[in-house]
Amino acid sequence: RLCHVRKVPTFDGYGFNLHAEKGKPGQYIGKVDAGSPAEAAGLRRGDRILEVNGHAIAGESHKQVVARIKQRPGDAE
Repeated sequence: RLCHVRKVPTFDGYGFNLHAEKGKPGQYIGKVDAGSPAEAAGLRRGDRILEVNGHAIAGESHKQVVARIKQRPGDAE
């Protein structure tokens, strides 16, 4: 599923943690903060990130994926 996360002025950031799982390729959603833009967009703990802003992230490092998320200042999908 596609989740479009938009920052809101009443919340600092997107409200989720991004992490790798030992023995599994890719990046995953960790904690999702209650009342956050991430929760409102439907992100759930354990979701695997396949694309960020239209770019496939397979093989990218954690740092590269974080940079893609931060690339657009107000939203990410």
